[in-house]
Amino acid sequence: MALIKHVFPSQILERDFEYYILSSHTPTEETYLLYVQDGQDYLELGSIEYTFQRLIEAKPEIANKLILVLIHPGDSMARWNAYHHKGKDFKQYISFMTKEFIPSVEEKLESKITKRGLLGDSLAANISLNIAVENPANWTHLLLQSAAVSPTDVQQIENTEQLNWNVHQTVGLKEDEFVSLITNEPLYILTRNRMLHQKLIEKNARVHYAEKDSKHEWVFWENELVNVLDYFVSN
Repeated sequence: MALIKHVFPSQILERDFEYYILSSHTPTEETYLLYVQDGQDYLELGSIEYTFQRLIEAKPEIANKLILVLIHPGDSMARWNAYHHKGKDFKQYISFMTKEFIPSVEEKLESKITKRGLLGDSLAANISLNIAVENPANWTHLLLQSAAVSPTDVQQIENTEQLNWNVHQTVGLKEDEFVSLITNEPLYILTRNRMLHQKLIEKNARVHYAEKDSKHEWVFWENELVNVLDYFVSN
């Protein structure tokens, strides 16, 4: 397994982004490509390397096809500005991902991409949803851990055509209690995930939806990560 650090200079946002490529380092004819928002947190708090190694040991034939692209927006304020629909960089961040970053990553791949997905927690799940909605046909999978979506983010699903997505959506039963550390507003994460789930079903997405007895915290997302990655490679 290999973890390689890179730097991407964005002309749209006029700044550099650090990102990592995590792969089994085993050549394959096809690739399952997963873009991970909050990439640094998934490495440091989510134990994603360890989870990936477990998956390779359990299902080597399919897990070896998985390549993770882990990108991080910066500090907490930079994150909010990039990932929240009221953030000053929100629209530009989506343009950066879709017009600069993703094409650059994929032109370097030597194998055929047969699955293309997005993974994120909380606001990182929100930006993942918004990136996917920008061009729904580009994506096969959406992996949402406690997505911090607003009614505005949910409602945009209404304006899409039928969604040929495989969605893994998990949320904690205690997450309506969570208050934003940036705005001090309650985010009603459980309630809004239920709304999002219903909208996705209406658009014919194939959704694995689960509510767990958990709070809005990394221990929950870390524990669920093995199921999330397994869903991506197996469906």
